[in-house]
Amino acid sequence: MKLLIGQILPYITIIIFVLGVFYRLGRWVGTQIIHNITLSDPWLKTNGQVAVRIGTEAFLFRNFFIFDKALWAGALLMHLSLLNVLGGHVVGFGTLGTQFAFIPGVSEQLSQSLSNDLGTIFGILLFVALAYLLIRRLSITPIKQLNKPSDILWLVFLLLIVGVGDIMRFFHQFHVEYEPVRDYVIALGTFQPVVNMELLSNPVFLVHFTLVNILLILFPFSKLMHLFGMFAERWIVNRTYHEPAPGMPNIDVAAARKAGLGLPSSGGGAESSSEGV
Repeated sequence: MKLLIGQILPYITIIIFVLGVFYRLGRWVGTQIIHNITLSDPWLKTNGQVAVRIGTEAFLFRNFFIFDKALWAGALLMHLSLLNVLGGHVVGFGTLGTQFAFIPGVSEQLSQSLSNDLGTIFGILLFVALAYLLIRRLSITPIKQLNKPSDILWLVFLLLIVGVGDIMRFFHQFHVEYEPVRDYVIALGTFQPVVNMELLSNPVFLVHFTLVNILLILFPFSKLMHLFGMFAERWIVNRTYHEPAPGMPNIDVAAARKAGLGLPSSGGGAESSSEGV
């Protein structure tokens, strides 16, 4: 079991995750946009305005705030907590919890204490935010009518991952220190054997680690790809308006724009344009 989960599974996960993400991105990039579906109101006139709009949508959830402030609060808390948890994993394990020691007056011991406390706080906040979003989906009738089984399953699965991670925070017998995790990751990265590492004797860590690997394997083929797709979709929707739309097949876009035309007709004037629509 240690060999399968601790040594073999991570490499399988990385291969599927990377290839899956590039496959999905490649399909998006290669898809022609045959209609101008710019939806900004009012239409944005410069790329700077487009960048600001995409930034407010991606990082501040502008549309959620406008249409559903309760959803906005839960989604913002969940994503900010997730960002801190993921960042804490990378920075905390990478620096052994001493990332705050560069601040004047903060010792390495105090930095490790701060790192642990912040990890616990954001782990709790992330669990609470996910639970709130799940309760919304199960209790509010209009949302229940739009639910898909996968929406519920993903929230439950994320709650399970975060809950198991929080158990390692609250129960000392399952707690994981920084150094063993860093050594484990380095050993995997350098293709060294890891089955005899003490870290893999922690059953709660094995469960947490297995769930994370399953998440990453499924990631490219799930709605979680909105992490990448959101930016592409927002660019299509919020980009500066051009007519005809870039990417329309069999149309000389440059010539049409130079002539001040929308969709060029083929001799039939307005009648042929309406037939095309």
